[in-house]
Formats: sequence, C-alpha cells, structure tokens
Amino acid sequence: MDFSRAGYGEAVGELPQGIDRDRHVELRGRTREPWVRRIVLAVIVAFLGLGLASVFGQRATTSSASGPAAFLTVEAPAEVRGGLLAQGLIRVEARRRIAKPRLVLSRGWIEGITINTIIPEAADQEDGGDHLTLAYGELPAGDTLTVRIQFQVNPTTVHTEPQDVELRDGDVPLARVSRRLTVFP
Repeated sequence: MDFSRAGYGEAVGELPQGIDRDRHVELRGRTREPWVRRIVLAVIVAFLGLGLASVFGQRATTSSASGPAAFLTVEAPAEVRGGLLAQGLIRVEARRRIAKPRLVLSRGWIEGITINTIIPEAADQEDGGDHLTLAYGELPAGDTLTVRIQFQVNPTTVHTEPQDVELRDGDVPLARVSRRLTVFP
C-alpha cells in the first residue's frame, strides 16, 4: 500500500521530523531502561506475592505475664494489614480475689483501629486518650475472665505502636504484658 496516497504525506522509509532513527527506532543508548522497568515490576510482584502468602501479618502470637494475684495472657496478631479484621483474646486467671479488675489497653489497641465489639462488655469504659480502660466486676480466686476484642485496622493506618495490656485491681498494677503491633499497608 502506498501511504503517501492514503493521506499520510510521507513514504514508509521516512521518519517524522524530530524522530531519530538510532534513538527512537533502534533504541540505541537505551539498554538499561527495559531492565529498570523489569526490576521495578519484579519488586512490586514480589511484594504482592508475599502479601498473598500472609507474610505480613494476621497470625496470632501469645504473650503472658504472671504476678502473685493473677496470670495474664494476651493472644492477638503482632502484625496486621490495613483494612483487615482481627481478634484479640485477653485471659485473666485469678490466683486470689481481684475486687476491681481493670484492663488497661495501650494505644496500639486504639490508634488507627476501630473496635467493633468487646465481649463480655465492660461494666465501665474510660478513654484516657492514649489508653482504654475496661472495668469488670469482682473476680474470685480461681475464676477466669476471658475478653475478646474484635477490631478492624483503618485502611490508611501504617505504624508500629505498643500494644500493652495491664491488669489492675482498682489502681494497683497486678500484671503487665508488653507487645508491639505493626500495621502494614
């Protein structure tokens, strides 16, 4: 087909003005650019593959602390991804009577996180800005209090925060579990 008759104005062998055959057609001097694109694409695919393989969180880890009055266990993910649902389990085993059990949750439980439910519901809750205090009724010696917290990580949250839990009898500390929560994008 003759392109000059078809209205294109130039024969097939001619290039438009400003187009250099070596640079734009033969791609001379541009040998690194395809490899840079391939490497960037490979890194993105690897990151997505690791995410699909659950390398970035959601597995629950267990931490515990013991004091003369109680044994405290926290089971929750230490790494989560934004937008996903997760659950924390806090178990208090009373060795002696705890008159006013209080669970003080550090800001890793509330910063960038929406708490959907807390079961059983606390008799009283106090938001201290950087912590949340859950108050429960008397816990006799030998009894166990199990608190389940279902939460969702806000999609825009990316951080690492302390996710400590402290058990108190009123204002007296009994046991403390120190943890860290990492939120991936």
